[in-house]
Amino acid sequence: MNVSAAASATVIVLVALCVVPALPWLVGAFGPPDGESVRRPVPTRGSLGVVTAAVVVAFAVKLSDHVSWLPAYAYLGVVGVALAAIDARVHRLPDAITLPSYPVLAALFGLAAVLDREPGRWLRGVLAAAVVSALFAAIWALPGAGLGFGDVKLSGLLGGALGWLGASAVVAGLAAGMMLAGGWALLLLVTGRAGPRARIAYGPFLLAGTFVGILAWGGTGFA
Repeated sequence: MNVSAAASATVIVLVALCVVPALPWLVGAFGPPDGESVRRPVPTRGSLGVVTAAVVVAFAVKLSDHVSWLPAYAYLGVVGVALAAIDARVHRLPDAITLPSYPVLAALFGLAAVLDREPGRWLRGVLAAAVVSALFAAIWALPGAGLGFGDVKLSGLLGGALGWLGASAVVAGLAAGMMLAGGWALLLLVTGRAGPRARIAYGPFLLAGTFVGILAWGGTGFA
């Protein structure tokens, strides 16, 4: 990374972290669905700040040779931390955050595609978002699947972000997310903290899996 790119990446990271003071308010602004209870308190500004900084900085380091991609992934990192905290707290992935993120990410990836002259990546990201959304919608429709429709709407965002990197990133991210969710469910079952039909918040695990998929990306395009 040259000096100019490093300076640009630093600015992008700092701008992304400017929203950290507002994250506790954002997380606390959403209550649980009707009939549900709040499962845990709003995380502190410090804890949200540490996690957000770790995610955004990790993306900046991983994408050091692709600074034009960083605004999209920094946005995803900040929004992802907020969504994970909300879902863990009230088992909800609010449309007010998820749905506007589609055009925001489409625009940020579109800008990167123009700057890098790689329109194919943008189109493949859109295709990946559609395929992943369809897959999760099919799983959601299965009896007893346990997914909420908020997970389906989130999956499209994550599929698009992974699809920009390549098919291998999509597979790695989705597999990691499902494995993390399955491991957590098994742990709850074994320890007696939840029964076989207990609902868990899948959002944090899908987001964590996407984080793994992005960091595992090997820079080999759509191989």
